[in-house]
Amino acid sequence: MLITLAGSAPLPQSPWGGLLAAYFTLVGIPSGLTMATLWHRDRFGATSTVLDWRSTWICLVVLGLAGLLLTVDLGRPERFFLMLTRFGNWDSPISLGAKIIAVKMLLLVVALYLLWRRRGGAVDAGVEPARGATFVLDRGTAWLLGATSFALAVYPVAVLARTWVSPLANTSGSALLYLITSLLMGAAIVQALHIFDDQATEQQLAAHGRATLALLGAYAVTMVFSAISVSNGPAERALTSLLAGEWAPLFYAGVLGLGVVVPVVILIAAGRGRAGRAVAAVAILTGAATLRYLIFAV
Repeated sequence: MLITLAGSAPLPQSPWGGLLAAYFTLVGIPSGLTMATLWHRDRFGATSTVLDWRSTWICLVVLGLAGLLLTVDLGRPERFFLMLTRFGNWDSPISLGAKIIAVKMLLLVVALYLLWRRRGGAVDAGVEPARGATFVLDRGTAWLLGATSFALAVYPVAVLARTWVSPLANTSGSALLYLITSLLMGAAIVQALHIFDDQATEQQLAAHGRATLALLGAYAVTMVFSAISVSNGPAERALTSLLAGEWAPLFYAGVLGLGVVVPVVILIAAGRGRAGRAVAAVAILTGAATLRYLIFAV
């Protein structure tokens, strides 16, 4: 159950449980996938039809599941409805996040409709170039999807940083880590979707491989500087527990080993093979989700 907490009251147990941890982890997937798909469309617009269609549906389903998790965690559906319909609570990050989820789901429905219309109603048809008002609506929807995705990628940190529950969320690098993990999740799903996409070319696979490797490098560097910048207090104790305490095995094996080393080796050695891309995608998703959970839990 979500409750309001005093900023520094040292309570013995966290009032938040596994449902909210799953929610904060899950919400990163549609954020990063939308941004990765928009990047792909900008570079390879002529052959992005299948990827656009599939990724938009995935985002819609995952956001619906995230909203369901939040509703269950709140305990009563009417409380979730009030968060969506009340506009006097802009200082509540969790309420703002619920509104962003609703807006993004609406935008995804619009994007699916526009894509379906341009394809003439056929799932496997080619896409007619958007013109006139349709072009303006299509571009506006894409920009709004990008903005809402960016907001959803980092907003969990705003929720966690206002409580004593997650001291690592109140560090200087936490928002950037949540953003990069979202992007990595999106890149991983794009890698997986390419396995079943006949439109994917060698040029696209190579470009996505390079982009994913660049993200993994930025991810590793961000983790290092985020750790260095942690100051004394609860955040430092949480970092010690993460690097040399009870959480260390999960961090080194799940985040660094599975989430960074394994996909880097695979993408460099066999990045264009289907099996390699599938394993790398699963490893990245697991590692990124693990770090998002650890920032919440430690």
